[in-house]
Amino acid sequence: MSIEQVAALTALAGLLERIGSWPLGLIVFVVIVGPWIFAMFLARVYQKRFDAVVEMHKDVVEMYKNNVKLLEKDQRLAEDLKDVVIMNTQAITRLVDRINGVYSVR
Repeated sequence: MSIEQVAALTALAGLLERIGSWPLGLIVFVVIVGPWIFAMFLARVYQKRFDAVVEMHKDVVEMYKNNVKLLEKDQRLAEDLKDVVIMNTQAITRLVDRINGVYSVR
């Protein structure tokens, strides 16, 4: 046996020695109620973990909603930019047509 195993067995023997001096009613109470208390403790731990996962999910959903809003704004900006490019192209085309018209008359 390793040193850790011997230490664990020694600690367990000491615990059993102390439990041996407890009244029988207390031992029965611990055996019956102990698992329920442990189960409630585990349920509380799992509930906290579940709440953390739910909160993380809410954050992810909010991030996606924000991304959709950003994309909508970006699409509006791209549409406005497209309109500016079209107007500039039309203006340059008219300018070129006038320049060609002035120089082609002579």
